[in-house]
Parts: sequence; C-alpha cells; structure tokens
Amino acid sequence: MLSLSAHGDYGLLLLRALASAKSGQYVSLAKLAQERHLPRKYLDHVAKQLVVAGVIVAREGRAGGYALRKPVEEIRFVEVLEALEGSLGPTQCTHDGECCERQAACERKTGWQALHKELFNLLKSKTLADVLSAAAKY
Repeated sequence: MLSLSAHGDYGLLLLRALASAKSGQYVSLAKLAQERHLPRKYLDHVAKQLVVAGVIVAREGRAGGYALRKPVEEIRFVEVLEALEGSLGPTQCTHDGECCERQAACERKTGWQALHKELFNLLKSKTLADVLSAAAKY
C-alpha cells in the first residue's frame, strides 16, 4: 500500500497552499506554518527539497516566499512523490531493475516488477491538479 510519510503529507499541504495562491504571489512559510499549526523548520526542509527537485521556486526578501514553478496541470504527481518520498519501488530491485544473486529464483521480481510498473505509470499519468482536485472532494 502506498502511504505518505509526515514529510510527504507536509509537502502536499505546502503544495496545496501554493496552488491556492494567486498567480505571481509567493507564499510565506512563516505565515503558512502559523496558520496551519505546522513546525516551521520541518516545513523549511520540505520546501528546500521541492526547490531542489524543480517543483517550486523560492524568492528572498520582504515579498518573498515560495511559488509553484509551473501550473499544477503541468506538474506530474510522480515528480512530487519522488521529491518528497524518494524511490517509489516496493522493493529496491523493482525500482531500479537490478537484482541480487537470486535473480533466477526471485519471487519478488516476477509479481512486483509488473505491479510496480503499472502503479508507476498510473502515477506518471496524474498531475498535481488531478490529486488536489480529487482530495478536495473528500
């Protein structure tokens, strides 16, 4: 089962706030942390990872903060997950295709490789807009 860590959960909260901001507006992490009762240092760490991954941009100064790099319809959800959670494979060999010395007799490889490929393709087909709009329905 795919589940998000607290890191991923905070990242999605941040991305939702950025997606809700007006075009060209930068969101202050201090203000967001205060409004949502989130730890500021943790939010800083999450934001930096998303900047490094190219999902969001940062601007310093009085009117600074964070903004989405692209419209939500252009951000692949798999980019977000990999930036926040790292490798998405259920086992290491299913993610990178490399197997151990038991390759010929591996029970994990046969079933997990196919399932991982299907799940990964599904995640690649979804955008951040898809995920945020689906979450808003609940």
